[in-house]
Amino acid sequence: MKKTSFILIALLVCVSLQAKNPKKETQTDSLGRPIKTGWNFGAVPGLTYDNDKGLTYGITANIFDYGDGKNYPGYRHFIYAEGSYSTKQVGTIRLFYESDYVIKKHKLLLDFSYLPDAMNDFYGFNGNFSVFNHDFENKNAAAYLNHAFYRHQSNLFRTTVDIRGKIQGGFYYYAGVGVLGYKEDRVNLPKSEITANQMELFELYRQWGLINEAEQKGGWHPYVRGGISYDTRNQRVNTVTGWYFDLFVTYNSAFNELKDYNNVKINFDFMHFIPIISNRLVWAFRVATQNTIIGKSPYYLDTYKNELYIDHNRYYAVGGVTSVRGLMRDRVWVPGFAYATAELRSRVWNFDMINQHFYLGLNLFIDAGMVTQKYDIDQAVIREKVNNDAWVAANNLGFDDFFDVNANINMPHLGAGAGLKLAMNENFVLSCEWGMPFSKRDNYTNSNFYIGMGYMF
Repeated sequence: MKKTSFILIALLVCVSLQAKNPKKETQTDSLGRPIKTGWNFGAVPGLTYDNDKGLTYGITANIFDYGDGKNYPGYRHFIYAEGSYSTKQVGTIRLFYESDYVIKKHKLLLDFSYLPDAMNDFYGFNGNFSVFNHDFENKNAAAYLNHAFYRHQSNLFRTTVDIRGKIQGGFYYYAGVGVLGYKEDRVNLPKSEITANQMELFELYRQWGLINEAEQKGGWHPYVRGGISYDTRNQRVNTVTGWYFDLFVTYNSAFNELKDYNNVKINFDFMHFIPIISNRLVWAFRVATQNTIIGKSPYYLDTYKNELYIDHNRYYAVGGVTSVRGLMRDRVWVPGFAYATAELRSRVWNFDMINQHFYLGLNLFIDAGMVTQKYDIDQAVIREKVNNDAWVAANNLGFDDFFDVNANINMPHLGAGAGLKLAMNENFVLSCEWGMPFSKRDNYTNSNFYIGMGYMF
């Protein structure tokens, strides 16, 4: 289904809550501007519209405490808060906190989120093996089924507590605990939108046994994690120079009906930032991978990307603004995946306004994602179930309408595009990006448009 998303209102509100110093501020940053001190607040209220999500309204706030400014653009405390909801029950309620000044010699990271999504994308398993047919959700096509055929309901509750301690030099250790609670189900459409032969691919997967009964409706998964990182970045947001990598494992527990889904996932992320023209032009690239190394993971955890630092509200696997821009969200749904990004970032114009430091930036990027672990699907068994399915037969469909046995599952999925950034005080970044897929199998539209906060990495 063609998605449109545009900004109706995007107003940047910047209010300075800086502590007043008795002496005139004389320290300056790398651009010769007075450093920021005390508390600074930035918020973006607005309205957006999406064909599936409907009208979304809410507010996002970033609160920084720069203290005496000696470490600017470093900060003492950071609070991120968001509250948004839509007319079709897609929302975000989130509170995130970060500080190096609560636990001695440690960074503390806290996250509390409730992320309901009544129209989450579901295109099937194993990437190209799953056929995407836009006509199934195109009201103007003869093969139209319904506008939610590639959607399902996925509500996530998340709470996390992580700490980081220094080992030596740029090396750090991480330890954390948390809970992920998923509620998975069919799309709950209004009666006026239900067709005579209403069905979604998600429900067909449940009927065919590709999604087992125990995992069908989600569940609760307390987890523990540990790992190491190496970080020489000059600053975390809008990085100009430095290296970063992390390696960590996460044990996701499961209980009751899900007792067979205890699992361990391993993650590796690598980033490098190279200044080409001072801080005006920076070359940045990233490689990331996640794989299941012990046990079996429920399908909904396979599309959740584990992160030591939760920059984005909800991380997805291959496809979407957090991994491969231009692709449909969750286009590649597998137990193990990898993706990479190469990005050229520029700072076009620095300016001051309402006692705050701003810059306008542009970025060009190319993203790639691929399968590293796939679901073991018995094609003969599934073919028989599909071809014997009464709903499939009633709609003159068959196995080949859902699965491509000749597809190259290992083929990279590519997207490219450009973006515009408006930043305040180096850390608060409003982002607008446009991404184009290289293949129609990954997105039937020519592009996707994303509006959010920060850089991808």
